[in-house]
Amino acid sequence: MEADWEDVRAGELIDERYELVDLAGKGAMAQIWRARDRTTGRQVAVKFLRLDSEDLLQLDARDQEDELHFRRLRFYREAQLLARLRHPNIPAQYAFGTHHGVPYLVMSYVVGINLRAFLNQYAPLAPLVAISAAAQIAAAFVHAHELRVLHRDLKPDNTMISERGVGFVIDFGIGKDLAIESTLTQPGSTLGTRGYQAPEQIQGEEVTAASDVYSFCCVLYELLTGRPPFITNNRDGSVERQHLREMPLRPGDLAAGIPDALDKLVLWGLSKKPEQRPTMREILDVLVKFTPRPGDPEPLPQILHDPTRPFRFIETTVEKEESPQQETTRSIEGDEHGGWLDPDVVTLLCTAAEQELTEGGPGGAVSELAGLASRVREEWGRRPLVRRVWELTAGGFWLAGDFDAAAQLYEGIADELVRGGGPQGRADRTMLGLRAAWCRLESEGDIEATVEVVAEAGYVAAALPEPYAGRVEAERREVADRISELLAERDGRLDPTAKPERE
Repeated sequence: MEADWEDVRAGELIDERYELVDLAGKGAMAQIWRARDRTTGRQVAVKFLRLDSEDLLQLDARDQEDELHFRRLRFYREAQLLARLRHPNIPAQYAFGTHHGVPYLVMSYVVGINLRAFLNQYAPLAPLVAISAAAQIAAAFVHAHELRVLHRDLKPDNTMISERGVGFVIDFGIGKDLAIESTLTQPGSTLGTRGYQAPEQIQGEEVTAASDVYSFCCVLYELLTGRPPFITNNRDGSVERQHLREMPLRPGDLAAGIPDALDKLVLWGLSKKPEQRPTMREILDVLVKFTPRPGDPEPLPQILHDPTRPFRFIETTVEKEESPQQETTRSIEGDEHGGWLDPDVVTLLCTAAEQELTEGGPGGAVSELAGLASRVREEWGRRPLVRRVWELTAGGFWLAGDFDAAAQLYEGIADELVRGGGPQGRADRTMLGLRAAWCRLESEGDIEATVEVVAEAGYVAAALPEPYAGRVEAERREVADRISELLAERDGRLDPTAKPERE
C-alpha cells in the first residue's frame, strides 16, 4: 500500500488550505472528511480514494496493483466530470490533487441526509414533497445530459436533501462523458445498482441517457409510493426478471393524491426500450407543473429537510416585519460572504422566477433578477448561474413587452456567456440570435432584417447534427411563423417559412 489511513488525521492541512475537521463518512471506494477552507472560512468536503478497503487488501500483490490503478482512473474521471458540471443541484468541485500519494477532491459540503434516510425518516411522503425532491434531481440531470454526462448509478443513496431542502445528485464515480469514447467498465461487469438498473444495464448492453431516465423513474416511483417499482418477494420472481419483462403498478394504485399525469410519466420512463422513454427535460417539464408556488404554506406534517422550501422560499421572506426591499437585500447578500451575492439565494430566486414565467407573467422574483443581472456578471463571470439569471430576466422583459431590453440580454448571452465552437455552442448562439431578432421585430417592425436572420439560421440548422439541428429549426420556425403573421396583416410578399437554399 502507498499510504496508511492512520496518516490522514483531523487537523491535517490539504493543499495548504483545507484543514481536516472530522471523518464524515466512509464507503467501499472513498472516505469523506469535513474540512474548513482557511481562505474563505466555509465548510467543504474532502473526498479521498480509499487504499485500505477490505476487498482490496484481500487481493494478491499484482491484482491489488491492477485494481488500485483502475480505481485511480475512475476517481480521476469523477473529478473531471464534476469540474464540468456546474449546477445548484450538484455539489461544486473546488480542487483536486493528491495528498501523500492519495488522490482527493474538494467539494461543497452538503449538510443533510441521503434520500434513503429521508424516505426512512419521513415516508409516506405527501405528493408535493415527493415531487419537489424529484424536480430538483431532474434539474441536475437535465444539466448533466445537456453536457453529455451520464451518472449510471442513480439510486436514493446517491441523492441528498440538505437541511435547507435543496436536492443534490452525488457520486459520479461510475459516470461517463459521452464525448469521450474510452470506458472504464471492467469486462463482465454491469453498471448500476440492483433494483434501479435499466433493462439494458441488466443485460450488459450500451448505457445511454435513457438508462439514467429509467433509474430516475425508479427513484421517483419510490418517492411517490414509499417502495420501489419491483420488490423481491413478488410471486413472479427476481427483481431483475421483473425489470426486464413486467410493468409495475401505477403509483396511484399504491398511494393517494398522485395526479394522473404523474402516473403516466412514471410508467413512460419505465418503458423497457430506451428509445421509448422521455428525456429528462420532458420529465422536468411535467414535474414543475406540480411543484409549490412562491408563498405556498409548508407541507404538513412539517419536516426538517423540506424539498418544497426552494419553491416556496421567495414570497415567504416578505411576510416578515422587514420591508420586501430590506429582506431581499439581507437574504441575497449572505453574511458569510462579506456582502458578496449568495449563489444559493440567487438560485432560489431563479426557481421562483421560472414559476412566475410558467404561470404567464413576471413578478417579484423576475424583478429582483433584473436588478442583479449586471452584478452577477461582475462577480461570477461566465458561471452557468449567470446565464440562467440573464435568460430568465430576458424572458421576463419579453412577457412584459420590453423587447429592446430582452434583445440586449439575448445578444449579451450569445456574445459573452455561450462557450465553445462545437455543435451545442453554434446552436445556442443561433437560437439566441433568433430570439433577439424576434424582439427587434416586435419593437422595430423590420421584417426584412429578421428574414435574413431566419434564413441564416436555416443554413446553420442544415449543417448541425441532431439534436441540435432540431432545436434550431424549432426556434427558427417560431420566428418564421411570427413573420408570416405580420406579413398577413400587412398583405406582404415574403414567405420566410421555406428553408433557404444556397445558390
